[in-house]
Amino acid sequence: MNDLDSYIVAPIYDRVVRRCGTQWHFVKGESFYNPLNLPSMSLDDLFTSFGISMREAASQLHKINGGEEGFYLVDILHKHYYYCGVLPNSVKDKLIELGIGRREQITGH
Repeated sequence: MNDLDSYIVAPIYDRVVRRCGTQWHFVKGESFYNPLNLPSMSLDDLFTSFGISMREAASQLHKINGGEEGFYLVDILHKHYYYCGVLPNSVKDKLIELGIGRREQITGH
């Protein structure tokens, strides 16, 4: 899971969750946008600061895709939940679909 922590970069209020078997794994990741200027804190404290627990988020995620394995995205600010897909890159695709980030341009010389 540590590899995903350095691979996933999202706004502070968007949290990535990976479903493996029957377990939900919340990915710490890196934040590139922190409009509320929140200090660095544990994931549990981060969720609590937005008025939701990680357990509540997992329950909501289970509802949207039946708890299938793969990657999910939680917008803890707006309480929105998304299924991304089975590959880590599907998280980036979902963020771009939601208007967050952009595809990298390949330039030739």
